[in-house]
Amino acid sequence: MDISLTGKFGNKTQAIAIRELRKWITQIPQGDSITLRCECALSDKQFKVWKRWFQRHESNQWTISDKHKSFFFYRSE
Repeated sequence: MDISLTGKFGNKTQAIAIRELRKWITQIPQGDSITLRCECALSDKQFKVWKRWFQRHESNQWTISDKHKSFFFYRSE
């Protein structure tokens, strides 16, 4: 198993995931939510990478939980 989350292949995988996530956000009905939780073998590393991404590049509507290593989006509009 390649444990690099930030290397040559990690960035491409993350870009694909973020594009899909942005589609999901526009498609979910009002009142629904999306929750992402870091549960891989290297969950601390995974959470650190994703947390940095969400803080810098995504909407401030996302709630980040350090305790649960998760990200929560609620569509109120």
